[in-house]
Amino acid sequence: MTLWENYRNVCFIAPFAPPPWPAYAIVTAWNPASRWLGMRRNARRQRALSRQLADALVMGPVWGSDPDERWQEASLLLRLPRAEAIRLAARFGQNALYWVEEGELWLVPVLLKGAP
Repeated sequence: MTLWENYRNVCFIAPFAPPPWPAYAIVTAWNPASRWLGMRRNARRQRALSRQLADALVMGPVWGSDPDERWQEASLLLRLPRAEAIRLAARFGQNALYWVEEGELWLVPVLLKGAP
């Protein structure tokens, strides 16, 4: 399975219902470029991401997971423009982000070259 296919095969675990926002991003700071950094470094990166969000409406954390829940990454739901979410994800070295619009989940390439 390719990296992009793995990204497409995600489920999200959250202790709350999806927000009523018309559109929002799901962004993480964990494992830039899909390289495992370890729990402590990932937690520090996620805190740094949270500090960047002074003007955004934020819900979270949510956990992006594989269907078996063996792999999980902390993420945040962010109500901000798509272009701003892409810039933020790029700043944290992310290959992609998830975008939700009118209830539809989209996988959006950020740094991953050759993604559809």
